Amino acid sequence: MKLEKIIIQLKEKNYQLLCEQLKVHKGDKYLLLLDLYRQNSISEKEIQSQLDIKPAAFYTLKSRLYDKIQEFLYKATSDTRIELLSNVGNIEYLIYKAPKETATGILQKLETELIKNDMPSELIMVYKALKKLHVYSPKYYDYEQLYNKYVAYNLAQDKAEEVLSSFCKVLLMYYASRDHKLLDILILYKKEMQNLCRIHQSHRLTVYKNILNIHFALFSPVKEELKNDPTIEDLLKETYLILETHTEDQSYIHLVSALHFLSFEYYHQLKLHKNAATFYDKLSEEDNSILLYNHACFSIHFLISRIEWNYANNSIEAIINEEPLEYVPIEENTVEQIINKQYLAAICFHKGNFSEGALILNSLINDVSFKEMLHLEIETKLFMILLLLLCEKPDLAETTLRSISRKIPEDEEIKHHTAMLFIKLFKTALTNKVTNKLEKLKDIEKLISVTNTGPGKILAFMHMEPQHLVKLSKL
Repeated sequence: MKLEKIIIQLKEKNYQLLCEQLKVHKGDKYLLLLDLYRQNSISEKEIQSQLDIKPAAFYTLKSRLYDKIQEFLYKATSDTRIELLSNVGNIEYLIYKAPKETATGILQKLETELIKNDMPSELIMVYKALKKLHVYSPKYYDYEQLYNKYVAYNLAQDKAEEVLSSFCKVLLMYYASRDHKLLDILILYKKEMQNLCRIHQSHRLTVYKNILNIHFALFSPVKEELKNDPTIEDLLKETYLILETHTEDQSYIHLVSALHFLSFEYYHQLKLHKNAATFYDKLSEEDNSILLYNHACFSIHFLISRIEWNYANNSIEAIINEEPLEYVPIEENTVEQIINKQYLAAICFHKGNFSEGALILNSLINDVSFKEMLHLEIETKLFMILLLLLCEKPDLAETTLRSISRKIPEDEEIKHHTAMLFIKLFKTALTNKVTNKLEKLKDIEKLISVTNTGPGKILAFMHMEPQHLVKLSKL
């Protein structure tokens, strides 16, 4: 039971409404437990002590509060399809208890509404029921065909969602490792999605295909696989048009955020800052909830891009002074944990809190395994070395530098060319015998800024300023 996390994640409006509801029903103990968890500052033992109850009673109280919160959140859901789902749940009653004509009339009305709301899973249940009601009628075969059609369509839709989610998962691993073998898997998912769309003509499958193809074009450096694809601009236009045509569709209401993210990334990569600003503002207005969309897009990359974009627009102060993002990756998603910690350390770097940033990365390195994530390991350790040098801890920096230097195989030094330049920069900073150290550091940094581009770009969230180089030259 993750009661405390649910309470912390409650939006303030919902939290206040829940408190009012508990007050009305005189749930003082529940209200106190809710408040203590919301503070997120004391242990469970201390909470139990403040409530003055035994462990068994404490567990029961937690369990009942969990049930109350579940019920509250369920009732607070604004999905207009809940009534439809409730009617679908009554289908068995209609088959066995209602007169045939009445049941058929209700089911046909339900069929119309489900088609309008594009709910194929529920339509299967309706046609299954209509088949039973017409087992002795010629209409049985019509309903059987419709049933088979929607079973096939539903399976295709489920498969398309699964392919998109699997693609995003592999893309995340590719970003972490830059292992080119993973690009072959991304290509296979791309082809599988295309095959699904050839077999089943559906606007929904087209949306999933376009989202996958835009991701592929933005984040996968396989140009020969893009030759016959529409441009990113055309894919975005087509997908936005589909979503605007089906404004009542509940999935599309949320998928539009994924499109805003892809539009932002597209214009950001082209350095069209004004165009990117439109979609950056849309994502910010949604409280950066795009970070929850990792099943449908490479959402965690927004953390990296938002730093780059704000830096390019001379507005880095806007994000280093804002309230910390509420998003916390789940423990099982190691890649997102790493990127999230890099982001937090980058905020510290731009604030000038070098020691705090180094502590965040040091804790990360001790807590997670970078197995099969060489790119992120190199990036994280290089960033920590820089932070250690800037907070004048050269001994610790040198130890980490030796560690990461051994990690890069000699036959892959060209592949990690920019990382090797960073290593050279740090070695120069750590060497006392170098003459004109500042000038040499500036020359290396210029070379980094020229070569650190494209798919192999590292430390995109960190920008060294002249004062940083001056500080490194004085070690």
